[in-house]
Amino acid sequence: MPEILASMRVWDLVDIALVSITIYYVLQWLKGSRAFQLFKGFLFIASIFIFSRLADLHTIKWLIQQLAPMLATLLIVVFQPELRRGLEKLGRNFLVVLPDKTADLSIISQLIKAVEELAGHKTGALIAIERSASLNEYAETGVKLNADIDPELIVSIFHKKSLLHDGALIIQNKQISAISCLLPLTESKSLGSSVGTRHRAALGLSEATDALVIVVSEVSGQIAIADNGQLTRKLDLQAVQSYLLKIYQKESSRFRRRLTKLFKNNSSR
Repeated sequence: MPEILASMRVWDLVDIALVSITIYYVLQWLKGSRAFQLFKGFLFIASIFIFSRLADLHTIKWLIQQLAPMLATLLIVVFQPELRRGLEKLGRNFLVVLPDKTADLSIISQLIKAVEELAGHKTGALIAIERSASLNEYAETGVKLNADIDPELIVSIFHKKSLLHDGALIIQNKQISAISCLLPLTESKSLGSSVGTRHRAALGLSEATDALVIVVSEVSGQIAIADNGQLTRKLDLQAVQSYLLKIYQKESSRFRRRLTKLFKNNSSR
């Protein structure tokens, strides 16, 4: 043991640290998903193979060796959604250049008014707001609109008698780009059985992209926000305002005072 430690270089320690960190983040990435159960199955097969080599079990060792190429291909196919999400997240964190999204007081005000109206009447809603990662592939699943953000329009879209009230409303480039869009459902096991499809879709999109998703429950009228793979529920309008401010970048203190004043005026009406 002392000989091994004496022969180790600094780069060997860096190598071990990098591998350990990689394994940790891979496990964190898979944790709670359906793929994690499959991953444990592959680990079980790998442990059998190692045991067969140590115990010199020729038949099992030969069988696993024959299946190994097929298992490698199967790994890529099975983990394709997770691999895609992981690569997209890497691209957002390290390679993307954030677009200029200057704050727009009127847009935030209109969204707050719409959410307040939807929550007050317990009208179910799902609103996805694009940030740096494009939502074009999800917008293409719905009906193109390209309309200005207007609270009355948003409320009418999600009205129960509206033909297009199901699905998500997507906001891109400070416009309502599409409605009745399909979003990916989360595979997280942390959500209880009482959580509906809207909340699962919101969390699923926030896992796949950096979009911020607002959900209004049609049962309770409660507001929830999915952001960065986390679902925060039972929010008030003030919290929604804070999340929206986060999207439209850093604001001056003067802008924040104007927005707070406008928010209080809207609430008092």
